Amino acid sequence: MSQENDFRIIIIDDNTTIHQNFIKILTAKEVPPALDILEREILGNSEKAENFIFPTFQIDTASQGEQGIERIKTGLANGKPYALAFVALPLSAGRNGIETIKHIWKLDPNIQVVIYTAASNSSWEATIKQLGIRDNLLILKKPFDTVSIQLIVSALTRKWQLMQETKVCSDSLEESIQERLRSLHTALSLIRATLESSADGILVINNDGKIIDYNKQFVDMWKIPQLMVESKNFELLLNYMINQLKSGHGFEDMIKEANDKDDKIINGLYKFKDKRIFECYTQPQKLDDHIIGRVWSFRDVTKRISLEEKLQKQATHDALTGLPNRILLRDRIQQAILRAERTGSNFGILFFDLDHFKLVNDSLSHQAGDKLLKKISKHLLSAFRAKDTVARLGGDEFILLIEDLDKNKSMVSIVRKLKNIFKEPYKIAKRDIYVTASMGVSLYPQDGKTVNQLLRNADLAMYRSKELGSDQFHFYKRGMNKLASVRLKQEIELMRAIENEEFFLTYQPQFDLISRKMVSIEALIRWEHPQKATVLPKDFIPLAEETGFIVPIGDWVLRTACQQNKDWQNMGLPAMRISVNVASSQLKQPDFVEKIKSILRETGLKAKYLEIEVTENVITANPEVVEVIKNVRKIGVEISLDDFGTGNSSLGYLKKVQFDRLKIDKSFVNSIDFNRENQVIMQAIIDMAQSLNYQVLAEGVENKKQLAFLINKNCQIAQGYYLAKPMTAPELETLLKEKGTEAPVLEK
Repeated sequence: MSQENDFRIIIIDDNTTIHQNFIKILTAKEVPPALDILEREILGNSEKAENFIFPTFQIDTASQGEQGIERIKTGLANGKPYALAFVALPLSAGRNGIETIKHIWKLDPNIQVVIYTAASNSSWEATIKQLGIRDNLLILKKPFDTVSIQLIVSALTRKWQLMQETKVCSDSLEESIQERLRSLHTALSLIRATLESSADGILVINNDGKIIDYNKQFVDMWKIPQLMVESKNFELLLNYMINQLKSGHGFEDMIKEANDKDDKIINGLYKFKDKRIFECYTQPQKLDDHIIGRVWSFRDVTKRISLEEKLQKQATHDALTGLPNRILLRDRIQQAILRAERTGSNFGILFFDLDHFKLVNDSLSHQAGDKLLKKISKHLLSAFRAKDTVARLGGDEFILLIEDLDKNKSMVSIVRKLKNIFKEPYKIAKRDIYVTASMGVSLYPQDGKTVNQLLRNADLAMYRSKELGSDQFHFYKRGMNKLASVRLKQEIELMRAIENEEFFLTYQPQFDLISRKMVSIEALIRWEHPQKATVLPKDFIPLAEETGFIVPIGDWVLRTACQQNKDWQNMGLPAMRISVNVASSQLKQPDFVEKIKSILRETGLKAKYLEIEVTENVITANPEVVEVIKNVRKIGVEISLDDFGTGNSSLGYLKKVQFDRLKIDKSFVNSIDFNRENQVIMQAIIDMAQSLNYQVLAEGVENKKQLAFLINKNCQIAQGYYLAKPMTAPELETLLKEKGTEAPVLEK
């Protein structure tokens, strides 16, 4: 035993001499040989325990049973229990020995008790009967010797120590087991909660085809009776599930594959008779690398699949008409190319654009235009074969993909069929709308062997038809590429001209025919082309309007003209209006009015010194610009109606818009000398304008006779080469400084 073993012993005896004797025996310094022998026997050592040390003891005594009980109670409370109690029988006072021992064991069932007495054997039997046979009770009969006491105490305290250590280990093991059980319970609870919280239906099957586990979502998704899942019969459950599917063969094949390849992960998509769609996923369940079953997971993907189909349709079909769009069309043309290569067949692409469709939007509304497109699309679908493709590229552009052509004349018959479709009017907004189309055709393989080539060449042929007027069609010809290349080159040059600031303005004076003075100036744009010298507006403005470049060009003209006019005023030159031509694309800009206000603020020019010229055709073709013109006039800018007499419905718009002056087109002025009819028209225009309180400006005056006619007919303002040619800003400054505002050719 270790020196650290310091056991507590209590001696309960009313004889104090006995107390002293026990203390003397148990505090001996030398170890009797008998104890050495006992040590070897107890511990099973075959060799002598040379280092055996007799334990030390803390010995307490009590003269009465009550006193001994209190000390044992106190020791337990302080965490210092007694290992052994010697109790004398009988005790002469207080609680008797038997009752004392019973009470001691109630307090501490593990304490070792030694009863010593000189009573007869019959008394021992009575004692055992009262206390019972216990492994921590020893009866010692007097007289006893020192060695016996030492042997007993050594053996019993060692036994008590082993019992304490065993109890600690047992308690620790019990706590460990309980902790493991609690952890397992928590894990199982978490697994169950996770299983039930899953949006997927989950089913677990073992290798014997028995249902091991499932969640409520699985039962609800498959609408399975509770008794069926509780039966644990997977085969019965499987038949019930298959009967709900639109086609159960695929699911059965998946089950078979899972059984044949138990280590494989498998998934699939299955449609129900009630139109639901489930995604199924199954993987093996393993324990220590051994497959013990399978986990089946089911997810309702009906909404996802429906959304994917809608998104796919949106991505490949036109939102307005439901026809295939450019993406799907390109795919179908590619498929047609592959089929044609395989079979040696031909196919054609018909690209067509509705003529004057913009007028429908402008005159009736965009809603009416949309209705017309829908009706045309429906008509096209019913007129052509299901294997042909009718696609809408956007706006009023459509494509027909016609497969299995034998000869070119077959495509001609398609064109004729399309023309026949448009013979009858479409009823839109209670009106009959007649439709024509400009068409272009490209053929595979002679006009292209790729999707891009075929579409581009059909487009070129269509634009050739458009150039020649409405209701035309053309087959693609090789020369069209050259024309397209020329146009592309022109567009690039125009774009670079904007970037490199290659434009400049000239200024042509306008003279009052009554006062004979210069009253206004028209700003005219020119293009200083790097290779072509000076390019006039008629050679690039139409292209600028088609490409949309007219907007930045027009903004530059407005700002430059206003700044130049303000600079002249700052130089002390006479203040006059400056007139600027404005295109329809500019007027359609939502911020056009604000843009004019901003330019006037930036340049410091007053609004009354700016005039914008709007052509008659701009107003008739774009009714929506009427309000824009009215708003421009509200800020003080004057409005001139240019090219008057060349458009349609001009008199009607004169009532809607309050113009400041009408500008008679130069074609009327140029024919004054020889065309009596034009003289009458001009006289009528001047008289009508005066009655409406409009000024009249005649442009293109090139000789004295024309000028004399205008003066005679009371035309107020004129401009033209006879009066003054367009000139640069420095040239105009010199003219004003040297001759003032007087018109050199006008005699008073």
